[in-house]
Amino acid sequence: MKTYTKEEVLQQFELSCDIIYRADETGDYKTCNKEGAKLIKIFKYFEKNTEFAMECIKEMLHNESVVISNYAAAYCLALNENVDDAVNVLTTNSEKKEWGIFRLEAEMTLNVWKSQGYLCLYKDQEIRRHGPGDGLPFIRK
Repeated sequence: MKTYTKEEVLQQFELSCDIIYRADETGDYKTCNKEGAKLIKIFKYFEKNTEFAMECIKEMLHNESVVISNYAAAYCLALNENVDDAVNVLTTNSEKKEWGIFRLEAEMTLNVWKSQGYLCLYKDQEIRRHGPGDGLPFIRK
């Protein structure tokens, strides 16, 4: 697995999220999927390096780009880290009608996370959520 530096992660997120933003506006979902796959590679790296992940995500969570902040918040929920802040970001993003599809994306991410109790970003992902009533992490492999 490739090793990333914080600068590489932040740069790739900015580049990919900008491409996703422009491609979504024109309906170019092939390009969105291609860039999304690059971000999933980073997420898989984050799963194995949670401390590094939170160091990077902390800088992206309140980014002025709705795409970057949505992804960062979703990654927090999927990693079961910094959940309260992630929920606040997605709630705020879901209330801004001017953000169109990205507002809906924030709303749906929250809805799926709330209904399942976890957020899965790719097939066969290790699920991280709190167990019922004990406050301890529950991880399904």
